[in-house]
Amino acid sequence: MKGEVTSTLWVMIMAATVARADPPPYFSIYSTAQPGYAYGFGASVLRSGGSLVPLRDFTVAAQLSARNGPGVNQWAFGAATEAWAMPGSRSILVGLESAVINEEATNTYPKIANNAVMKNRADGQTDPGSPMNANSIAYWITAQPGTGFERGLVFDTDSLVMRSGRPAAIDLSDLPDDQIGQIDLIRIRKDVSLRYDPATKQLVLHVAQPKN
Repeated sequence: MKGEVTSTLWVMIMAATVARADPPPYFSIYSTAQPGYAYGFGASVLRSGGSLVPLRDFTVAAQLSARNGPGVNQWAFGAATEAWAMPGSRSILVGLESAVINEEATNTYPKIANNAVMKNRADGQTDPGSPMNANSIAYWITAQPGTGFERGLVFDTDSLVMRSGRPAAIDLSDLPDDQIGQIDLIRIRKDVSLRYDPATKQLVLHVAQPKN
């Protein structure tokens, strides 16, 4: 099923190169043969003032929003980025780089390189009372048929460093024990998962019994 969805996604993307909607307000096609940096789009936003209350203002270099209206049952991409090595090119490819740069040693606020957020309403609106998160996925690793990633998640030499204490590759410590006990930490099969037992504080392999 996942392969079929991925194939459908690429069909939709390829079809978009033939079938065009209304022309966008700004479209850039840029080719360069010069050395150095080549930017399709570049933005630098520097805030030199703001609210007296901390964490009140937002400084956003770019915000991309794609919305489908009622009755429109189609794909919506907030952003799609691609890094290509064309035939004859041997290049390091980075589809998306998300970096945080902190130059203040006393800044103890979180530094978050990637924040996956699920929403069921616009900011500031009333909670509709339903999570509306059926079939939601925070991170989905896919590939075209015939290819794929060799490694799903990799930490390089300097990636996990903590001045005091021990760094964590996966951290569930903000969740209470009873909530962690309701989570399949790793779902190996639909009926086989690794779980945490709040009573014994041990990891257990859970195998669901077949239903009669």
